[in-house]
Amino acid sequence: MSVVPSYTNELKQPVGADQGNYKRLSTSERDSEEEKEDPGCCTCVVCCFGCLTIFGCRDWVCRKLVFFPPPCQYMVQVEVSEDSASTTSKRHVMYVRDETGRFSEPHRDHNFTVYMVPTKRNQKICSFHIRTPGARSTFLMSHGNATDLGLLRNHLLELSLALQVNVYAYDYTGYGLSTNRGRPTVKDSIADIEAAFQHLTKVLGADPKHIILYGQSLGTGPTLHLARQFEVQAVVLHSGIMSGLRVIRPYMKSTYWFDIFPNIDAIRDCRSPVFVIHGTHDEEIGIEHGKRLYENARGKLEPWWVEGGGHNDIEFETRALYFKKLENLVRETGGFGSVQGGDMPVISQQPLQPQLHPSEDRKQVSRGNAKRS
Repeated sequence: MSVVPSYTNELKQPVGADQGNYKRLSTSERDSEEEKEDPGCCTCVVCCFGCLTIFGCRDWVCRKLVFFPPPCQYMVQVEVSEDSASTTSKRHVMYVRDETGRFSEPHRDHNFTVYMVPTKRNQKICSFHIRTPGARSTFLMSHGNATDLGLLRNHLLELSLALQVNVYAYDYTGYGLSTNRGRPTVKDSIADIEAAFQHLTKVLGADPKHIILYGQSLGTGPTLHLARQFEVQAVVLHSGIMSGLRVIRPYMKSTYWFDIFPNIDAIRDCRSPVFVIHGTHDEEIGIEHGKRLYENARGKLEPWWVEGGGHNDIEFETRALYFKKLENLVRETGGFGSVQGGDMPVISQQPLQPQLHPSEDRKQVSRGNAKRS
């Protein structure tokens, strides 16, 4: 067996090219002020953000205040082997950084595939697909603002095994091995999930009725953008936000036209069952965000208010119960059972050759120090 230094990726076709632009919700009037709850500094911040948006500086502000991509925490190679019958096979190997900053813990499996997926905004996002033979449901994961696929890999491998589901996860533009390193934008994050969904359904053959959209924190924005367009098996909102500006002004009664990720409005258009997870002691995104999202959802499932749960620890501190809750979700929404034939469909694909080694991230970074909000 030899290790090929360059990475060969497979795709059937470019995806996401026919999707529309991200449409921001507008309101006819500003929200009424509640003097006893409205700190003036927050109002000033909102006004400044609106002015900066008018002058075309929103992406710069969001990179400073919203997106926090960590140094890339993984790299990918392809192992190629040849058997006695001269049949060549390959499998992707994903390395993640250990606590000394070195790449280690290689994961190699024929049911684990890494892709570089083109988006309509001329970027390429890195994604991986964990296939569980016989599984019906697929989780499409949109992560928080300060993590990447390397930090999530082991967690998602265990989730796939524990729930017996497929998992498709992707890095936003500007994160991990996706292009435009360190320069994520709101528009790119929307194009990213559209491309991931098109790849998962059109190329890999997943049925939308068997897809569970899972968004965590920042990831609830792209998740609900997609959920308002497509009916899926279920939607999970983990430590979600009402909207970007409501993180600093949670009492806003209407949405400003320049707000980002207006989930509180988008969720009203979601036709799929919605499962809300939020910690009662979340000090970054208060539990009122989860409760308001739950109140506005059309297809409510019983929420999980995690007693004592914070923003980044629910899936770890209450791991057994966390898996049990998701297992119940899959069962209640009709996701258990085998697909015909017991295996995922085989799709013919065309190769791409992106660089999959994070050359710019040489400094040693502890995986445990990356904030996963």
